[in-house]
Amino acid sequence: MTTYSPKNILITGAAGFIASHVANRLLRNYPDYKIVVLDKLDYCSNLKNLLPSRSSPNFKFVKGDIASADLVNFLLITESIDTIMHFAAQTHVDNSFGNSFEFTKNNIYGTHVLLEACKVTGQIRRFIHVSTDEVYGETDEDAVVGNHEASQLLPTNPYSATKAGAEMLVMAYGRSYDLPVITTRGNNVYGPNQFPEKLIPKFILLAMKGLPLPIHGDGSNVRSYLYCEDVAEAFEVVLHRGEVGHVYNIGTKKERRVIDVAKDICKLFSLDPDNVIKFVDNRPFNDQRYFLDDQKLKNIGWSERTTWEEGLRKTKEWYTSNPNWWGDVSGALLPHPRMFMMPGQFEGIGFKEEDKPNFTGSFYSKTKAMVEELLKEFDNVCTLRVRMPISSDLSNPRNFITKIARYDKVVNIPNSMTVLDELLPISVEMAKRNCRGIWNFTNPGVISHNEILEMYKSYMDPNFKWANFTLEEQARVIVAPRSNNEMDASKLKNEFPELLSIKDSLIKYVFEPNRKVPARLGN
Repeated sequence: MTTYSPKNILITGAAGFIASHVANRLLRNYPDYKIVVLDKLDYCSNLKNLLPSRSSPNFKFVKGDIASADLVNFLLITESIDTIMHFAAQTHVDNSFGNSFEFTKNNIYGTHVLLEACKVTGQIRRFIHVSTDEVYGETDEDAVVGNHEASQLLPTNPYSATKAGAEMLVMAYGRSYDLPVITTRGNNVYGPNQFPEKLIPKFILLAMKGLPLPIHGDGSNVRSYLYCEDVAEAFEVVLHRGEVGHVYNIGTKKERRVIDVAKDICKLFSLDPDNVIKFVDNRPFNDQRYFLDDQKLKNIGWSERTTWEEGLRKTKEWYTSNPNWWGDVSGALLPHPRMFMMPGQFEGIGFKEEDKPNFTGSFYSKTKAMVEELLKEFDNVCTLRVRMPISSDLSNPRNFITKIARYDKVVNIPNSMTVLDELLPISVEMAKRNCRGIWNFTNPGVISHNEILEMYKSYMDPNFKWANFTLEEQARVIVAPRSNNEMDASKLKNEFPELLSIKDSLIKYVFEPNRKVPARLGN
């Protein structure tokens, strides 16, 4: 059996649950490996999950989005990445029924960006794509043999459909461009650090509070559960012994009904299930059973080590010792949570005011960061972080829209931006309100270069044309990850609820006042 030895590994989504256990394990067992973590710190991520690794000289954390092509290209090149372990994804089925487009963006488009970067740089020796058992769809209740790796994919919800779609891209890039890809499909995972929208940590936290345990439907749905350390070991085995072009199921044949999981947790807390368990409305579609054949992974040296009783006990002990690990998670503990935004947030995406400056690609940015640090010493200062300022004066050559409309080629990357016609009056109001500290001074949301130029064509010039850089050209042109910058405008939006999103603000303050194309031909 051939053994693979990586040197520099990029792990996406490693501030999340499973990937953090994998990153911590690899640095613990292989201290010579360099681990670079790329994570946008979504609601279910927590830097504390990586505390065991952060003191290692071979560990590096980068806050960013896998959908940022220039950032991904930059990291692969500058960090000499030879291996990618791709965990980053939206994973909660309930959420996928409420905002399926977010799942397409993260799970399919994000994976596509990574694959294209691998193709462009030509340096990746392993690309391990992390998928799910849910891509197989529902297993027959009376099946005695689980889905094997060649079984048909029949996803039944938006989440699993996007994971299946991402798998198709991975397979296609493996075949078309000879990328060294490996895919894993795993059962449910539980253990310390898991965000409590998932069943087991949710039930444990509710039991700790003496609250009812909500069960979707009648609780007869069957699931298989693996303890997180066993799963981390599985990825260690796949990394070193997995065969390129192959798929590996990470599973267990020990199945449990959801209601039995609830009863076991009640037993841990000496609670009466009849009084605590509460049946609630089911999901729009809730697969009855997932069942995997895991023999292929066992053949290369992995086996489950942790019993259900031991794993559940360890998980309960961790949550009772760390009840505030995630802060306010009241929204996650609802029977049908929708957790794209944490309490008090409007847009939970991008760099927050408290994030430390991390771009050292120019003296301009360095000096700006230094000035910010100096001004923090004074309690009467209000600092406004502007990004790509745009005004209604399209005759000004410094206007961002005017500039890109005159370029021969443009990148197509989402960015936060500042519409001055709306935000400058807000800055005056902030002075009146005696606002202090640092504020991200952008409109909520992001917009890409192509989206702006489409607006320009609709409102200004129906014959306008433009071209984009290819990713190969972009990798040569952009030498630092500075073209993508998403800023979290939550703080400003909470202070000024009337603040428009970037797209709405551009239409109202820039394009409508300058419209040259009759409305019947425009937007």
